[in-house]
Amino acid sequence: MIRKSLILAAALAAPLSIFSAPALAASHARDTFIKEQDVNGDGVVTKEEFVITRDQLFKAIDADKNGSLSKEEYVGEFKARLEKRLAASPDTAEKKEEERVRQMRQADVRFGVLDSDKSGAITPAEFAYSGWRMFVTHDTNKDGTVSAADPIPADTN
Repeated sequence: MIRKSLILAAALAAPLSIFSAPALAASHARDTFIKEQDVNGDGVVTKEEFVITRDQLFKAIDADKNGSLSKEEYVGEFKARLEKRLAASPDTAEKKEEERVRQMRQADVRFGVLDSDKSGAITPAEFAYSGWRMFVTHDTNKDGTVSAADPIPADTN
């Protein structure tokens, strides 16, 4: 039951990752995903490009360079991006604080879900898998790449 609750919480929290770049959990919006992951700028994200961008992102978040992401690293990196976005937002201070609290709770939940082996750290494999699920989701025509040629399912519009 706890596992199902964590999965549900992650599913509910994940769409919020589309509001900032680079996407920590690989964007849920196809066009944003392409923009963030397209290394050579050709409008197509290959598996190889995706592996490169995920690896670069993991290394950037791994502040202590120990090969895994602690909760402090993962949540801290997210918080820095969130604060930058909130600072640029025209929302009231009250609305910003509400969003900050909600987003930080969700970051904690996401860490727990991504740390699938419950070791207290996100491994490169756990991080890669979380992103790979989004690559597969966006590759709707199943040609091994993500591009504008991949139809967006009607239920995501």
